[in-house]
Amino acid sequence: MSLPEIFTAVRLHPPNSDSSKTVKHKYGDANGVASGSFREAEDIYRSIIVQRTRDGSRALRQEERQAQSNSIVDEPVKVDGVVMDYIQEIKSKELEIIKKRNGVIMRRDDRRVTFMSPSGKSVHAQFAREQFITLYQKIATGLQTRTYDYSRGIVERCQAEFPELLITCKDKRRLQLTGNFISLERFETFLNGSTQTCSHYQTPNKTKVNDTPYKQPVKQQTSVDQAKDEACPICLETLKISESTVLSKCKHRFCKDCLERAFHVKPTCPICGEIYGNLTGTQPKGGTMTVSSDRSSLPGYEKYGTIIINYNIPSGYQGDEHPNPGMPYQGASRIAYLPNSAEGNKVLKLLQRAFDQRLTFTIGRSSTTGQNNVVTWNDIHHKTSRYGGPTSYGYPDPDYLKRVQDELKAKGID
Repeated sequence: MSLPEIFTAVRLHPPNSDSSKTVKHKYGDANGVASGSFREAEDIYRSIIVQRTRDGSRALRQEERQAQSNSIVDEPVKVDGVVMDYIQEIKSKELEIIKKRNGVIMRRDDRRVTFMSPSGKSVHAQFAREQFITLYQKIATGLQTRTYDYSRGIVERCQAEFPELLITCKDKRRLQLTGNFISLERFETFLNGSTQTCSHYQTPNKTKVNDTPYKQPVKQQTSVDQAKDEACPICLETLKISESTVLSKCKHRFCKDCLERAFHVKPTCPICGEIYGNLTGTQPKGGTMTVSSDRSSLPGYEKYGTIIINYNIPSGYQGDEHPNPGMPYQGASRIAYLPNSAEGNKVLKLLQRAFDQRLTFTIGRSSTTGQNNVVTWNDIHHKTSRYGGPTSYGYPDPDYLKRVQDELKAKGID
């Protein structure tokens, strides 16, 4: 038995409707008035709500696309896939700090990372880019990848004891671990069933953005007598005074053999990353760095003249250290500017050392033209314009001289 309808005739006025217009329900219009039974009017109302929800979603997506198109996008940073995977997985907190501090969005596409500023302030994207490069350089300097045979339980054991290592299963037979030298050496000792447990030793604190290398206070430096009970951070064996070495800058102590193996990979302290010796880059040989000056001043340095640096890297053929050995590459000429002040001349000497150590340029894909096998900058920032501020790679930029010195220090040049 069906109940009779209580409301046999109703009039529906959708929002923003023209009340002077009346239509039957079968001609229901979102901008008009629909009349009919309660059930018929309710069906019309529901259809209107569904349609408006769809329209609202489309409008929201359109707004998002518009906001993205209006975002200020800074020049992409070329990255290595393995290093970037490690940063996103193991150093995610440091990466989030950079993004939140500057209010930017980071996008990763193949081997490039781009920072966008939805607020429309390009300086935010620029600062985020430079802070990311600092973080990237610190991590990439000491990062290694090693492959091991897969065995039952190895992943679980590694995750429990070595959370600072990135684990990648290449296939059912091989396991790839990525991390710094000391963590990988500890893992191998652990894997080989050493009687000493790796968990007895603290893993170095994760590097924070813009942190300087750790310096052990003088009052905490280990004496010769204390070293008798100390374990080598790499092999975990008890240190013997006659067979150990204390690094001169950071005062960390290692077995001579362990330190020699570590320095064969890279001349840096396996614990804090302090650099000992000179790093050598992949800049093509045969280039020139010519310095001149004029009396004109740079914005922010009105009391001083200008130092002009002319770089010239001729075209040639790639070597074994380059992406495509044997293939030709296109050279480049670049001009950079520094204030002719005491600090500007200090930076000039550091840049000269970086150039001599082949760290200023490399061979890769141009981020501006997209052309491959060309000479490009190698993440030591230069001011290539006199004017325009940071967004145009020019002046004024009061923090530039300090930032570039920090970048050079990360490469062992100070």
